Amino acid sequence: MKRPGESDALPSSTPASAGARRRTLARGLADAHRALDAGDLLAYISGSVVDGLADALSDIDMGMIFDRLPAEVDLEAACVAAGATPWRWRSGSLDEGGLVVAFEIDGIEAQIGYSNRATLHAQIDAVLVEHQPETPLHKLAEGVLKAQPFAGAAELASLQSRLAAFPPPLGRAMVAHFFAAPTPWRAVTQLLERDAALWCREIQVDACYRLLGVLAGLNGRYYTRFQLKRMHRFAAALAQAPEALADRIEALLQAEPRRAFMSLHALEGEVLALVEAAMPEIDLAAVRARRSAFAGSAGT
Repeated sequence: MKRPGESDALPSSTPASAGARRRTLARGLADAHRALDAGDLLAYISGSVVDGLADALSDIDMGMIFDRLPAEVDLEAACVAAGATPWRWRSGSLDEGGLVVAFEIDGIEAQIGYSNRATLHAQIDAVLVEHQPETPLHKLAEGVLKAQPFAGAAELASLQSRLAAFPPPLGRAMVAHFFAAPTPWRAVTQLLERDAALWCREIQVDACYRLLGVLAGLNGRYYTRFQLKRMHRFAAALAQAPEALADRIEALLQAEPRRAFMSLHALEGEVLALVEAAMPEIDLAAVRARRSAFAGSAGT
């Protein structure tokens, strides 16, 4: 077994080999939990392994769903029995229906999200039925949608069938929500003259997150700014989006403040035009009015 911190792959390692190793370890973790259920375990792997993108830095992302959650000491013992270290951190509470834990196994970081079925279904309903536009539960939805099962394959397929039918009202709610938080274009004109580089960058980062949220809703994609990774891959999958979206976001976040805001203003305008064409029922007059307050804009 490798010690923590040691590389788990040679430079020639491929995503396939890194993924296979992590999948094998995850299967062992799932098997170790089978003794804790009454035949009703849903266990799956998600993340970079199922995307085919795992490398030496990738962790193992898993979900374990029970009708009734076992005791915490028994869950940790199952991980240790599979070759893992004791849990290094935890977030949540079994009493509240969900717990996320992290540990190492064979020198690789692993995380398991434990939940009971009632909680999992309530969380999915918050997205699909209540149409909550901005919540980390979108990350859960995305993870379950692409997950691969070790136990409970039929149940997982049923959940994925629900999640694959992205509700149009959710998309509209996301567009309206992420456009509702304003980019303060009038204040930006003043900030550019006030030695406020950090504040300017904060505004730009927040605005980029919101534009991605708008485009996710427009394209029927689950989205959260929480731990957003692989932005280029995400942007490339958006059928309706400005050209070179991810490259332009990266470029504006490296530009000096005035040029960055000019680029952001143009990008926002292109997103606005896409939404107006696809969702004319959404009132964007206030967005247009705010944009016109930016010195240097063309009133768009």
